[in-house]
Amino acid sequence: MSNFDIIKQEWATRKTPATSEKEWKDILDKSKNIHKKQQIGQVVLGITALVLILFFIYVSAYKFATVFLGLGIMIGSLLLRIGIEFFAMVKKSYLPVDEDMKMYNGKLIKYYRQRKVTHFIVTPILFGSYIVGFILLLPSFKESLSSGFYTYILISSCFIFMALALLIGTQIKKELSLLRELKRGSLEQNSENQ
Repeated sequence: MSNFDIIKQEWATRKTPATSEKEWKDILDKSKNIHKKQQIGQVVLGITALVLILFFIYVSAYKFATVFLGLGIMIGSLLLRIGIEFFAMVKKSYLPVDEDMKMYNGKLIKYYRQRKVTHFIVTPILFGSYIVGFILLLPSFKESLSSGFYTYILISSCFIFMALALLIGTQIKKELSLLRELKRGSLEQNSENQ
């Protein structure tokens, strides 16, 4: 057997990382996609917080205790969420992409595990607080708006809250799916190295 045949045979039987590199690229693309959606979410939350702050000023909410409390809780929930997401994105941006795949994979797994705390504890609390703030505003809406418009706000807010819950749930599901892929990739790497 010539050297060329030996090299050809080794090439054909080698443990190629091509598949894992492709999977790795897919995971990185998904991670970037999630990051992009986080940025869009930050912009939407920021605009919503700004609108509520302007509404707070417009209705002079500081003159009415219940309105002050309701709007304050809603604005506070949004600002807290924006802050948490901002620091999470900054933390992720410091993960060294140029490290070897195994090290980076391990750091991404740790990052997304920590995000589970945000998803399963912080997010429900803030979302619930936001709804409580809105409920506190309802008596004021009922007093100052026509019954038709009040009913419209009541019904549309139910749909908006359900849509938001669905959107948040979908985003969480994507991050958890990515975490599972990262863990599976890490296990495959470990088994290849042994």
